[in-house]
Amino acid sequence: MVGICTHLGCSPTPKLKDGGDMGNNWEGGFFCPCHGSKFDLAGRVYAGVPAPTNLDVPPHSYETDNIVVIGVDQEAS
Repeated sequence: MVGICTHLGCSPTPKLKDGGDMGNNWEGGFFCPCHGSKFDLAGRVYAGVPAPTNLDVPPHSYETDNIVVIGVDQEAS
């Protein structure tokens, strides 16, 4: 995932622990401190926050089971 909020370009921070200041239903994810957008661990945006879309996933491909190539999608490789 690209660590840039889809609202105004701030950097969401990981909030990986349950609950705490994120509320009892929080299962971990990313929180944008600029305007309060929340994303789950897959980068999907929560409803009712300023960010209009999910976090971007860059083009990528799997070279092996242990190597991911970022910037080249499966079709180009």
